[in-house]
Amino acid sequence: MESQELLELIDRAAKEQLTELDLAGMNLTELPPEIGKLTQLETLILGKWDDGNPVGNSLTDLPAELAQLTNLTTLALGNNQFTKIPAVIAKLTNLNILALGSNQITDVFAEIANLTNLNELYLQSNQIAIIPEAIGKLTSLTELSLSSNQIAIIPEAIGKLTSLTTLNLNSNQIAIIPEAIGKLTSLTTLYL
Repeated sequence: MESQELLELIDRAAKEQLTELDLAGMNLTELPPEIGKLTQLETLILGKWDDGNPVGNSLTDLPAELAQLTNLTTLALGNNQFTKIPAVIAKLTNLNILALGSNQITDVFAEIANLTNLNELYLQSNQIAIIPEAIGKLTSLTELSLSSNQIAIIPEAIGKLTSLTTLNLNSNQIAIIPEAIGKLTSLTTLYL
């Protein structure tokens, strides 16, 4: 998508007060700062799965202006080129769903603990080796997917996620299951 087309689309979304914007599959390499004017947005899709097929962009970072989208509850960033979770995401404290699967993320930063309203966190198919202890602060999580990464150790902090109903850790390098998993009393589905 040409830059001018994207700016026109953002202007139209602002004028029409759209609450959802789907920009997946638009061949974007960057998101313009003008995205910050869409303060009414509740859902922003920059990558997704469509009938089992990946539909993404080539994004590697997000503009600081994204922090102005304080009504955002769903942010879908799958199937892009992120090597780290963009820092601006830590400011989106109303997020319920954060999807970052199928990127090239190697590290989950501790500031993710700011997202205390998160119910679903998808980080599958990345290159994450370590789950930070800060994950234990995401006590509203009901679904956590970390499958197909490089994880060898599950932190004890995982035991604090007592609202989890689904935990997906399959296709990793985990050798020991910590006793903390036993504290996940709401868990109905566990993939190892």
